[in-house]
Amino acid sequence: MLAISSSKNQDSLIVTLDGRIDANSAKDLEQQCLAWIDGGEKKLVLDFSAVNFISSAGLRVILLIAKKLEPVQGKVKLCGLNSTLKDVFEISGFSKLFDIVPTVAEAV
Repeated sequence: MLAISSSKNQDSLIVTLDGRIDANSAKDLEQQCLAWIDGGEKKLVLDFSAVNFISSAGLRVILLIAKKLEPVQGKVKLCGLNSTLKDVFEISGFSKLFDIVPTVAEAV
């Protein structure tokens, strides 16, 4: 189960995630983020502070979001990763592809 909420901070959309990002919930995350991007959002900050698990399906969605933002000079930043998630991003090579910062404040 994954809860997704959002708030605006200056020109960034803060996307707060709570729960597990797995094959089931990744589709919800994808649909929601693509809807925001289609609605004109260009800067997304994904807050993983309350996420305890991410699967390859979740990683795929983050990559998809970043690719969708490229043509509009948009950007996705990640923050609040716990040590387990940091390891997943390191091993997958995603830590080289994305801006990863400790807090939402730094991401904005």
